[in-house]
Amino acid sequence: MYAIPDSRLPLPQVLDRFPSGVPHRRNHVNDYLLVPREVEYFNGFLALLGRAQPPLQTDQLATAARSLNDVASGDVPSPCIQQRIRHAHLLEQLLQDRDWEPNADISRELKLVVAYLHASRQLIPDTVPGVGHLDLAIVIDTAWPKLATEVANFVDYQRLRHLEAERQGRSDDAITFNRSSWLELREIEARLHEHQRRVREGSYAPEPFTYFRIH
Repeated sequence: MYAIPDSRLPLPQVLDRFPSGVPHRRNHVNDYLLVPREVEYFNGFLALLGRAQPPLQTDQLATAARSLNDVASGDVPSPCIQQRIRHAHLLEQLLQDRDWEPNADISRELKLVVAYLHASRQLIPDTVPGVGHLDLAIVIDTAWPKLATEVANFVDYQRLRHLEAERQGRSDDAITFNRSSWLELREIEARLHEHQRRVREGSYAPEPFTYFRIH
């Protein structure tokens, strides 16, 4: 339930660099026509998130969509897109959690990504079979280097909040457990693990270790 985000499945490499040679000049994602001004707007959005590669061209997007269709199952998005959709919803949970205070350094990128998730103006409609979330996947990948650590911290926060809620016999939402509580309990857990390691490696009977709880 509270697993650390899985390893990144790669998106098509064509999205990182334009292929050498004469471009094919494709401009369709399945049957959907990519509008140049919308591609330009999308590139501007990616620049806000820190994209370092050259602006995307319609042929890159169309070629990527074609390669993803080869591994998709019918209308179901390919595994790499499904993974980014999961990560997008995890970012939304992070932003909406009433007790979690995101690191100020990534607040801007976090809000931009979640806003794009629900934006009416998207490059590729979600209804395009198989690859309707390709643009969201690109947005996630662009922001991920800045967001990955915060996401891992939030997932661990969810895990420890759940353990503390179970100890109190209450639901996760019914307890007060913020970022400071998470840091405190994480430190206690780390000390406990270190103590257990010393016990395993030592040849003596140590004093019992007290596991203090968050109240």
